[in-house]
Amino acid sequence: MKKIDFLREAMHRHNVHACIIPNTDPHGSEYIAEHWQALKYFSGFTGSAGTLVVTLRDTALWTDSRYHLQAEIELQNAGITLFKEGLEGVPGYLQWISSKLNEGETVAFHDTLFPAHKLFFHKNYFWNQGIEFNSTIDMINEAWTNRPPLPKSPIFIHPEKYAGQSATDKIKAVRRTLTEKHIDCLLINALDEIVWMLNIRACDVEYNLTCIAYLAIDTEKTILFIDKEKVSSAVYDYFIQHKIMLKNYTDFEIYLQNIDKQTIWIDEAKMNASIYRHLNADNIKARTTSPIQHLKSLNNDTQIAGIRLAAQKDGVALVRFLMWLEKSLNENKSPLNPLKGTSLTQTDSHPELAPFRGLGVESPLTELSIADQLHEFRKEQELFFGDSFATIAGYAEHGAIVHYHTTENTNASLLPDNLLLLDSGAHYWHGTTDITRTIAVGTPTDRQKRDFTLVLKGHIALAQAVFPVGTCGYQLDVLARKALWDDGLNYGHGTGHGIGYFSCVHEGNHNIRPKGNAVPFEAGMLLSNEPGVYREEEYGIRTENMVLVKNAGKDGFLCFETVSLCPIDKQLIDFSILNDNEKKWLKDYHQRIVKELNKFLTEEEKEWLKKQAP
Repeated sequence: MKKIDFLREAMHRHNVHACIIPNTDPHGSEYIAEHWQALKYFSGFTGSAGTLVVTLRDTALWTDSRYHLQAEIELQNAGITLFKEGLEGVPGYLQWISSKLNEGETVAFHDTLFPAHKLFFHKNYFWNQGIEFNSTIDMINEAWTNRPPLPKSPIFIHPEKYAGQSATDKIKAVRRTLTEKHIDCLLINALDEIVWMLNIRACDVEYNLTCIAYLAIDTEKTILFIDKEKVSSAVYDYFIQHKIMLKNYTDFEIYLQNIDKQTIWIDEAKMNASIYRHLNADNIKARTTSPIQHLKSLNNDTQIAGIRLAAQKDGVALVRFLMWLEKSLNENKSPLNPLKGTSLTQTDSHPELAPFRGLGVESPLTELSIADQLHEFRKEQELFFGDSFATIAGYAEHGAIVHYHTTENTNASLLPDNLLLLDSGAHYWHGTTDITRTIAVGTPTDRQKRDFTLVLKGHIALAQAVFPVGTCGYQLDVLARKALWDDGLNYGHGTGHGIGYFSCVHEGNHNIRPKGNAVPFEAGMLLSNEPGVYREEEYGIRTENMVLVKNAGKDGFLCFETVSLCPIDKQLIDFSILNDNEKKWLKDYHQRIVKELNKFLTEEEKEWLKKQAP
């Protein structure tokens, strides 16, 4: 029996006609622990963003442009209709449900998985359609056999020498804000905010150094709600030192019932509706973004130094990797390429390729093997903790899948006739990195070079931006897209996202994207600069560096400092469409890389890096 059939059985038992399953957890996380990955369990789709809707007869999934191609592949023969969000004429899932259900029928969505404001919007929508709703039945749990338990990774301390500020000082800063706002208590369920606030980390979510918890800070007490089995005696002593009380994770709702006389601050966009349901709405005096979100977005001097050092270490690892990759490709060149023009996802179904196997025609380099090798080079760096996300190594058409995830079934060999898109990052104890390079594997075509150079022009334009204090990311997004737009090209994802500090690679409300996010940039914010172009079933191109917001040296103006240090593949640059300013930026950037990395490189590595100069 299919997994969705078990869900439909539960729906029949509760007289439910449609069930909404988002890809999130009770903490509003982008990346979630296995315990909450219901969307993947019931659909087979592995992207980080999506919504599954199951009716008694139909099943459909919605996801954004980052995952359109991936979803097409993963949902093949699954009996699930794919709706590509952002495309013209595509209905939203609320509209689709209302077209499938009759008046008086019931839709279910569990309130632990929806922020309060979103749940209220859904309920109002369905009420206006004459559709009943139920937000308290957990049918996911009923239908999910052998559901993974809540994660139990141990908590560890992120030392102040890396954090640059003690937990006690951070708590005092929050309390000052509460006093200024005349609010008694701040409730936090966002995991990245909790670990930053208390200078703790854990590995409850793969690649994200967070722990499953809730946090309450009032004018006198700080209470962490967590599985106490995860707290060692040393960490317990740390909590005592910083006057942090511990309660069980499951006791949070009980706590909420006893704060009736306090005024409360919640982030309504993140706080799940189940928690909201336990509060007296009259006591909620603030529903806006938590003050922690702003505090942690402004990296202090210690963190900024750590970020620059992390980028430097990453640069050394990447130089060694790129040099190794070039050598390995040269050693495995073949004049014959039987896979040319063949879809990478179809190679196993081509028996005519069998005679070529083992004859040096297929490269021993694969998407998985090069990702493993890059990890090994990073591991050599002092204070390396782990990868900050699963490396995206997308060769040829796989590079056009924005958040491509290599598996044993999709693992492609690198052959000398296309592009490799390599998006990777690392956690060091003193910073987190995220960087993408597109690499020519063989001789690039004129169109590939033009596409790459247009992306590069946008990247440089954004990197050189000088803008007044108060500027938001949506006001700068066009800088990265204009050269592409002029050529009739675009990309569907945002241009930049906030980057956490030894926590989550995607963090913060500050970003660069076309649609309005009214969070102004401030000095100390770290984010990515990553325009791209994606040719479906052919190749993908993205150039990504981390940029730090800093004062521009002019009163009232800010600019970006590019902190990533890795050469850009000059084989892919069409210099005829670069202006003198862009060529100078490239030259200066490469000189910076040489200056900052040479002291860590061997003579052979220095010579290789010198040759990469554009």
